Amino acid sequence: MAQAKSSNSPAMAFIMDYLQEHGDTVYAEVKAAAEADGHSIYPIMYGRAKTLLGMITEENRSRRRRRKAPKDDGKPARLRQGASGADSTANELSSFLERFRELEEERNRYRAALLSVEKLLRDALASASS
Repeated sequence: MAQAKSSNSPAMAFIMDYLQEHGDTVYAEVKAAAEADGHSIYPIMYGRAKTLLGMITEENRSRRRRRKAPKDDGKPARLRQGASGADSTANELSSFLERFRELEEERNRYRAALLSVEKLLRDALASASS
């Protein structure tokens, strides 16, 4: 197969030649043929070759574009849903502080339990060594 003028890459030249000979074929088929010929190709190369050969028209291109994400006005989703900003933030902060205090109490209980286990172990080791 002759190397295409638009690329210095043998793999790209292979894709372009293959598409010219076989028409608009699917990527998997072109990839299998390229691998059999010793080339590694990627989807971006396939798309670029199709564009260079004029197989991708503006109509096809716009049809394939992904849907745009909903417009974000910079506010978190919970605030866009109608909750009052100040009330919502105050409630969230209050909930956070309450949970933080619960976790702090739990941590203190675990620490006290570990300290008592440590004391028991020290006493047991001291009595065993005496």
